Amino acid sequence: MNADFEMELAHPAGTYRRLPPADALNRRLAPQLLWLARHGDALLLEEPWPDSLKAEARRRGVELVAPSRAGNQSARVFTPWGWTPSAVCAGEEAGALVRPLDFETVARVNSKLWSHALEVELGIALPGATVASTFEELQEAVARACPRAGDKWVIKSQFGFAARERVLGRGPSIDEPQAKWSRRRLNKGERLIFQPWLDVIREYGVVLEISDGGACEIPGVSDLQTNGAGTGRGYILARPPASHRLRELERIARVVGERLFTEGYYGPAGIDALEHSGGLHPLLEINARYTMGFVAVAVERELKPSEPVFWSTNG
Repeated sequence: MNADFEMELAHPAGTYRRLPPADALNRRLAPQLLWLARHGDALLLEEPWPDSLKAEARRRGVELVAPSRAGNQSARVFTPWGWTPSAVCAGEEAGALVRPLDFETVARVNSKLWSHALEVELGIALPGATVASTFEELQEAVARACPRAGDKWVIKSQFGFAARERVLGRGPSIDEPQAKWSRRRLNKGERLIFQPWLDVIREYGVVLEISDGGACEIPGVSDLQTNGAGTGRGYILARPPASHRLRELERIARVVGERLFTEGYYGPAGIDALEHSGGLHPLLEINARYTMGFVAVAVERELKPSEPVFWSTNG
């Protein structure tokens, strides 16, 4: 598990050093990968392993493997959460078959700058959303799109994830805390994405698998639940989208899948979308990696709940 995938993408190749909070995040989320594993697979996971995890792995026929004593894993293909240099090192140190994608390609298609450009090209970008290279451009975008005091907005860096690396605000000006955050990144040459904040009715996570031949499969659509500020709490299972919503979500997902493959990416990908008071925004962000939406879809498929139920990502 390298859930700090975007953190590493934001650093020049070979310079990323994983800090304790990222280690803790990976340790917390790694057991959820059992939902994606099949009989005969192995999960590369630092010890100690909780007894409950060991019991569940045995039940599923999945081997737990400690990186420090991986043994002979040469018959297994290494599959990370997302392709980064540190993930490749972990797979190679375990002795598994490692077939990475080009890191520059992975970084490009995971950038919010790339997904925003695709939104613009498809004619589905949010009104007022834009990319800013200077603080003056950012101020102009905020004033233009959010003229009223109660108008909410968000400014994002290109490799933020799970409500990280972004600031929220409201009204036609940028207050000092958000301005300081923005200036620091702009002064380093970053470009920031500005978007008006939508009144969310429902959030969707479309998960797709792109084969190395370009075929695109959509295993399902997750129903993400957040705290109102975009931080995920879990998922509602067994509450499928309305048929007309599903058709539109899948249509855009196939377009995204084709474009990702054209760019040189294949493998798992997730597309964030949301329904708001003005309709459906079918493409908010693209994550060219595994997502917790894959896990939620797998949980729903296995448990088959007969009515909607909340499933927490904390297990």
